[in-house]
Amino acid sequence: MIRFGKFLRAALVAAALAPLGACALADVASGPPPSLYVLKAPARSEAIQGVAVPAQIVVEDFSAPAAIDTTRIVFQPNENEIAYYANARWSDRAPRMISTLLVETLSNTGRFPAVIGPGGTARMDYALVGDIRAFAASRPADAGLGQGTTKVRVAFYVRLLRARDRSIVASRAFSSEAAAPGSGMANVVAAYDAALGTVLGEIADWTLEQSLAAGAGS
Repeated sequence: MIRFGKFLRAALVAAALAPLGACALADVASGPPPSLYVLKAPARSEAIQGVAVPAQIVVEDFSAPAAIDTTRIVFQPNENEIAYYANARWSDRAPRMISTLLVETLSNTGRFPAVIGPGGTARMDYALVGDIRAFAASRPADAGLGQGTTKVRVAFYVRLLRARDRSIVASRAFSSEAAAPGSGMANVVAAYDAALGTVLGEIADWTLEQSLAAGAGS
């Protein structure tokens, strides 16, 4: 009889807790969605005006480590640790977002007859491929005074290939850093925008120069 009483009490406690567990799960599922952020292609540069390049370009998705190949926004507390900003996401996976913006940047030069992203079926003269080596925010110490301003570093290694045989025409590393203009997520994203915009503009200039030097489809 005593054992039955203990069993009954345990059953009643479990029944009482069950609705609380359901409520807790409902609260998690119904929590606010993360804020989504987008980056912008840089404005058209006056330095790249001139003769049109008779070459069609395909921009392939850049390769990236698994920690960067995500919609999450990377923050590196130190060189050996990866973290992510809470409740904040890019609108697309970082490599796909970057390739889309590079297509737009190259198109904005007005120098190529066609620039497309990965998956296009048109005949292309050159392909741009690359590795994402850095795409993260950090907060380095300021001269021993503790944690300083949030900074974003963007670094790519890019190769221009002949589309017909995948031979390398040219390759180069690109990198840039930008400081957040203030605190808060919007300012972190502004630093990402500035650093990435500089790199995309430099890649566009370089692609034009290398395409002209190599000759379209040669």
